[in-house]
Amino acid sequence: MHNALRRLAVLGMVAGLGLAALAAETLAPANGAEPAVAAPAKSPALSKQRYDLILANLDAGGDLLVVANMEGWIQDAVQSLVKPITLMGGNDPEFKSVIECLGKFPGFLNKNGFYGLQGFGVSMVPRADGLNDMKCFIARDPAVTWTPLWLAMVGGKPRTIACTDFLPADTELAQTGTGECGALWKMIRSGVAELGTPAFVVSFNSQIAVLATNWGVNLDKIFESMAGEAFFSIQFSKTKTMALPGAGAGAPVSMPEPAFLMGTAVKDNALVEALEAAIAKSGMLSVTNRGDGIKIIKLPLPIPFPFQPAYTVHEGFFLFGSTPDVVAAGITAFRGKTGLTSTPEFQKAFKGLPMVNNGLAYMSPRFMNTVMDVQKAMISRDPAQGAKMAGLMDEMMGCKKDMSAAKVFLNTRNGLSVVGISSAGAKEMAASVMIAPVGLMAAIAIPSFMKARSTSQSNACINNLRMLEAAKEQWALENKKAQGDAVLAPGILKYLGTGRMPICPQGGRYTLNVIGRNARCSMPGHQLRE
Repeated sequence: MHNALRRLAVLGMVAGLGLAALAAETLAPANGAEPAVAAPAKSPALSKQRYDLILANLDAGGDLLVVANMEGWIQDAVQSLVKPITLMGGNDPEFKSVIECLGKFPGFLNKNGFYGLQGFGVSMVPRADGLNDMKCFIARDPAVTWTPLWLAMVGGKPRTIACTDFLPADTELAQTGTGECGALWKMIRSGVAELGTPAFVVSFNSQIAVLATNWGVNLDKIFESMAGEAFFSIQFSKTKTMALPGAGAGAPVSMPEPAFLMGTAVKDNALVEALEAAIAKSGMLSVTNRGDGIKIIKLPLPIPFPFQPAYTVHEGFFLFGSTPDVVAAGITAFRGKTGLTSTPEFQKAFKGLPMVNNGLAYMSPRFMNTVMDVQKAMISRDPAQGAKMAGLMDEMMGCKKDMSAAKVFLNTRNGLSVVGISSAGAKEMAASVMIAPVGLMAAIAIPSFMKARSTSQSNACINNLRMLEAAKEQWALENKKAQGDAVLAPGILKYLGTGRMPICPQGGRYTLNVIGRNARCSMPGHQLRE
């Protein structure tokens, strides 16, 4: 029991460590595998210098202004978790590999740029049109600008992003960026090699090899072929509607016909070749060329909504969409510059924002309004409580009506800047910040709780199997049964304390087996050691 509790505590803290590193989204200078000793005392002059740097990238005089010095925060969080986990592992051989991994973990984070975070700030200033000018700045050590983490997240220098021109005119939600997938994959590869146990490294590499051999998918070539520019978008048709599938009371629910289009810049055909190899190996899918260079993936079964996946490569971009029409619309927009960027809505939203950047995010009021209308319509179909619940939703979600956003991302020498407009104001942002710790705690606690519950149920089942084995042995002894003799369930009941067959807490079925073979449960992981 002591070991089980200790393992659960360690696993929970490992989960917390991962979340602490990810939640910070960033991070420090130089190399080094050894944990830093004591952090030096804060320098008031340096704190003031960082404050001035962050403030220079924000707007004062609005509803919200926050500036925070975060230097050393991630190092401290990592060290405060690594040390107790190392101590709790003790001499337990099961945790030897975990402890070895954690010993290398700070150096790996440091080398890849995770410790470069120095501070952040955000400001909100209301405008006369009811929207808010929003600015956010993440201060970063200039020395980590070109480390794998930052290259993967935001890429290199700001530039005119070509993929924005692929966004069709009816796009309601979009994000573009210059993050380098190749840098992310190299970081993952090096992380496995440096931190993984020999067994895990072998397993990881064998899975990569299986993908290449059995499915024709070479991940190294695919990530190497990506050229550091990508986008994702959702479209709502302005002329076509669709009925949502699903039976139920009330009137059918319809919505504008949706579609999605995504794409990435590529250097060669590695991505297309991998996709087509996987399709060919599947045995269930096939590809047809509709004549204009757009290829359609034929699905084995019909789908009750518009989904006919299609792809092509155009002007150095691999495009993938939910229908061939949306892929064609993207190509038309790119060729004639007639897509989203040409619409009055986009031009108004991004007026004054730099179009030489590292990506943008866009959400039209129609997107959120459509989502809310569909939710309300679905709720209203309930004849008993539908009207009341829809009214309650109106009260709770009223602030999200006409919700919109237009932002650009800029990678600068000293950090990452986000500039734009948003319908969300200081009140909504403050509320989201207050809720965030609750979500973080839930993310840490729920998996630990679920694992603890699963472990407890597994232990209870194994205890049941032990009781069944003890009853079998007593029954065999009294009835002069030999190894290999069949066991009759009614015969062993009197040797069980309860007088009846036990039940697996997770619904598994018990098989008694013959004398000499352990009783088994059908639930994976619930078994006695032979």
